[in-house]
Amino acid sequence: MAEDPETLPQLHHTPFGYGGASTGGSTNRSSIYIVSNHTQLREALALPFTKTIYCTLATCEYYTAATSGASSQFDFILYLLSLNATYVSLVEDARKNATEYRALLGHQNGWRPVVSNTQKAQVGFTLTNNTSLIGMGKGAALNGINLYLSSVDNIWDCFPAPETFPSSFDAVGLVTATNVWVDGCELQDQLSGEYVQPDIIDPGWQVDRFDGLFDCEDGTDNVTAPRDLGKMHFTIFGNHFNNSASRNPTMRFGTFDVYANLFEDINDNEPRFGANLKRGEDVPLDAVFEYHLGVYNQSTVQLRDNVFLQSGKVPDDTSRIFTISEATIPELPATVCIRDSSVPPTLNGADIELGSIAQDTVDWFVDEGDSAKGAVLVTCEDVAVGDYQTFETVQEVTRYVLREAGPTS
Repeated sequence: MAEDPETLPQLHHTPFGYGGASTGGSTNRSSIYIVSNHTQLREALALPFTKTIYCTLATCEYYTAATSGASSQFDFILYLLSLNATYVSLVEDARKNATEYRALLGHQNGWRPVVSNTQKAQVGFTLTNNTSLIGMGKGAALNGINLYLSSVDNIWDCFPAPETFPSSFDAVGLVTATNVWVDGCELQDQLSGEYVQPDIIDPGWQVDRFDGLFDCEDGTDNVTAPRDLGKMHFTIFGNHFNNSASRNPTMRFGTFDVYANLFEDINDNEPRFGANLKRGEDVPLDAVFEYHLGVYNQSTVQLRDNVFLQSGKVPDDTSRIFTISEATIPELPATVCIRDSSVPPTLNGADIELGSIAQDTVDWFVDEGDSAKGAVLVTCEDVAVGDYQTFETVQEVTRYVLREAGPTS
């Protein structure tokens, strides 16, 4: 359905950073489509020419529920229980009265991939080259939908709306995609915005029901929001990571400029290391999979003008700002650069030594035997300075992010 471009929503920002070369789809009247359900969205996305799609609401929540509910013997809770050896032993001890139930538990792990493939056929939406996908109206949303960008170029995703996603897929997944601009999006667990708590498996392992919100892999390059170290350039600028439990982001192989973001979370977990460490006897330290910045294999990460806010039972803990991967190697080390600026790193308004925190994290992983010495370097040597908007105070960064991140009116 075509529409007069002058009557459609206007975007507030233009691409910059590594994704600055993207131009999006055509805005000629014949190339504009307005969709209001998942069927129309799938048809519009499949069109093989440059286009701009405005979407009010598309939902696949029915398919997400239908593959794990009353119509199916697979159930996510039963799947988790089937992995709990203590629980399964109790069921087996019940013997005869629990025979059918024990058999049902035994099938869950085998049924899960079948259910996953059924979901994927219904909730996965593939984008083609030269496409802009833009939310239209305050109630715009993609609910229970996975956007899949595979081997495509020149994509704009400017969707001022919440997005939810099913357990096996990312809300937005990029594979070998280039020149992608993601702006004005809210990515969250469910349409209400409420955080979905992880399930707990004894002795305290946290299992998240969902996969990633935004995932880039396999040579994806030139994005603002085979493992070729010359590719995969990302700008992560002006985002509000609000109670996102982990991967804010996780960074593998690429070059990442993480500038002027607001990281806000609730922390009820004891520190992993440091003077205030209280090592529990029952729960492994790595059972709580929560952190902000994951510095993984051969990545180059540059940080500047970022602000951290933390509440909860342990609001002053800095041991979960970073995590690193055991797969990093000294021969091809990852690099963390804490760039000096007018805005010092802060936690709840107090200055923190982010470089020292990064180094302490690296040292802890080495001491625990989970990383090799020299596999992650904390240095700005040979790291090019990013050219982005600058700020003078923590308050200025905070105001900018709260004003510009997510939907704008």
